[in-house]
Amino acid sequence: MKKPAIFSALLFAGSVLFTPLGHAALDISSPARSIVLAANGSVDFGDKFKKNQKDAVFADRFDFTTTVFSDIDMVVTSVSTSASNGMSLTGFGLYNAQGALVQNGHQLLSGIQDKWTLSSDMLAAGAYYFQVSGTLLSAGGAAFGANGYISAVPEPQTYAMLLAGLAGLGLRARRRGDVEGVPAAASLS
Repeated sequence: MKKPAIFSALLFAGSVLFTPLGHAALDISSPARSIVLAANGSVDFGDKFKKNQKDAVFADRFDFTTTVFSDIDMVVTSVSTSASNGMSLTGFGLYNAQGALVQNGHQLLSGIQDKWTLSSDMLAAGAYYFQVSGTLLSAGGAAFGANGYISAVPEPQTYAMLLAGLAGLGLRARRRGDVEGVPAAASLS
């Protein structure tokens, strides 16, 4: 073997031996939780993490079910004392029950305050979940909170019935002469 080849082999072996082994980050994800929609469609959820979990990661899941078509408008935030403390929110998404991504959130702020938004229109009735993911940046505790609305959207048939009802009321008022400037229907007597 030539000297340069031996030297290269030793260098490679030394780099493998003295390179710190990569370790997987501690996963501190909470078990999946169900969230309940308020009567007005408002919803809020979140999580808090204890101290001494620097570099730990999480992907928290929040399950919910809709029974009608729905519009969703959500915001998730985390506030820290500095950009290197607390947590960094790395993702916010809406998934169906089978785990397929329905709508990805949009990051608006990162640093002292992390802020993500998510909007989805005409979401079909069914089972879904929000997933919030992030990393703890320091040994101090941290928390995030989400709030918003999941509001029912009337089906097209509902709008059609509303318009038909309004038209019927308009015709009735016109026949009775209840509308100003419109003569009452002529009598047949």
